Amino acid sequence: FLAGLLATLLTALVYRVEDGFHKLPVHWMWWPLLGAVAVSIGGYIDPQTLGVGYDVIDKLLTGQMVGMAVLMFMLVKSAMWIVYLGSGTSGGVLAPLLALGAGLGALESLVFPGHGSLLWPLLGMGAILAGVMRLPFTSILFTLELTHNASALPALLITCTTAYGVSVFLMK
Repeated sequence: FLAGLLATLLTALVYRVEDGFHKLPVHWMWWPLLGAVAVSIGGYIDPQTLGVGYDVIDKLLTGQMVGMAVLMFMLVKSAMWIVYLGSGTSGGVLAPLLALGAGLGALESLVFPGHGSLLWPLLGMGAILAGVMRLPFTSILFTLELTHNASALPALLITCTTAYGVSVFLMK
C-alpha cells in the first residue's frame, strides 16, 4: 500500500515538474541542462545517488545500508529523478525505481515484522515498479530475475498487485 502511495506521488510530481518546465521563460533545449544541474546538486549532497543504482540496490538487499543513509538516499534520488525526467533529460526509469523501492522496503523493515529485514527491500522494488509503470507481472519477473529469490513469489504477487491497484485508483 505504501509503495502504491509513493508511486502515485512520484508520478504526479514528475508530471507537475514537466508542466513547470513548460512555463519557464527559457527555450526548451536548455531544459536538460537544468535537469543536469539538479543531478549535480543531488550527487554533491549524496554521491550514492549518482549512476544506475545497482550497487545501492545490492547494499539495500544485503542490509549494508540502513536508517538515515536510506532516508537521505531516497529523498535525494527522488528529487533528482523527478527533475531530470520532468526536464526532458534522457535517463533511466527502471533502475532508479528499483533502488527507490528497495529503499522504501529497507525503511519498512525497521517498522514491520517479517522473515528477516531483507525481504522488505525486495518487495518494495517490485511494488514501486508495479505502481509507477503499471506493470505488476512484469515487475514481479524483474524482481525475481534480479534477486533469484523465488520463495518471495507469493509476497511479490500481493505487494505488486496492491501497489498497482493503489496507483490505478488514485491517479487519472
